[in-house]
Amino acid sequence: MLIKENLKIKEGEVICKWFEGRVITRNKNVIAAISGPTGSGKSYWCLSLSEVWYKRRFNEEFPVEKNTCFSIGKAIRRLDELLKSNTLRRGEILIIEEAGVINNALDFQNKISKLFNFVLQSFRKFNIILLFNLPVLSMMNKNSRLLLHAHIIMQSIDEKNKISKCKMYIHQLNEQSGKSYWKFLRIKFNGVIMPVKKISLSLPSDKTIEIYEKSKQEFLMDLTKEFINELNEIDKNNIRKEARNNLTDIEFEVLKMLQEGKEVKEIAKIRGVGVRTIYESIERIKNKGFDVKNRQISLEKEVFELPNPIPKAI
Repeated sequence: MLIKENLKIKEGEVICKWFEGRVITRNKNVIAAISGPTGSGKSYWCLSLSEVWYKRRFNEEFPVEKNTCFSIGKAIRRLDELLKSNTLRRGEILIIEEAGVINNALDFQNKISKLFNFVLQSFRKFNIILLFNLPVLSMMNKNSRLLLHAHIIMQSIDEKNKISKCKMYIHQLNEQSGKSYWKFLRIKFNGVIMPVKKISLSLPSDKTIEIYEKSKQEFLMDLTKEFINELNEIDKNNIRKEARNNLTDIEFEVLKMLQEGKEVKEIAKIRGVGVRTIYESIERIKNKGFDVKNRQISLEKEVFELPNPIPKAI
């Protein structure tokens, strides 16, 4: 990729020229992976580039809240929303945050492949730009990596000068051999062709950072709730397993019928025993750590109501 530039290079100029070459001139999409460990500046780099591009291309601010996606599902829904509302423009950018890697590796890679195919096939003519940030590129499977057009590797954040630094590689794929070649962009500057080995961008605006951090916090809160619910479900399953191990067959059968909403008299009739026998079974269940206070009882420790006090044997 050769970019001719005879003026002083402005911030983001090299990447924006490459975007224009693919999206506008050649009528193609852009799928780029931005990789680097936590704290290397992936998210802020994507936001900063998006700010520069939207100002250049649309003369407006980048819609951070709408176009920053913390899951692959949201990215697909956002694309669908833009399409249905007839507001999808050539050069729209979607940022997909690394939070998506909470999924198991195989599930995550399958979702990436589906999204890439979705963009390349269903949205080919709309020429969108997808910035996908993740800790390491190997989190994508081989087929997904073959579909990338660029790979940006974060180097560092210069907190003093408020800039982030990266290396950008353009993907060239040999269709016959399937071999990938990753090369630096080249520019013509003051009559000299040279590779661009490092690219620096200022940190995004305070307003953009504030919106992004708020959205991220909301996502993390929802994620925490989801994680707690999953842990609670695991605990419930463990309790069920423990109950099956600790309760006798009769006690567990009584427990199950109470869970189904049956009353003590009904259970006694089904089992062909007296009501007092069922109360004794419930008492043993209670002594094994299950609360027996209401009419029903559950392994999830819900509150149930039983006659109080329990009739004593005469």
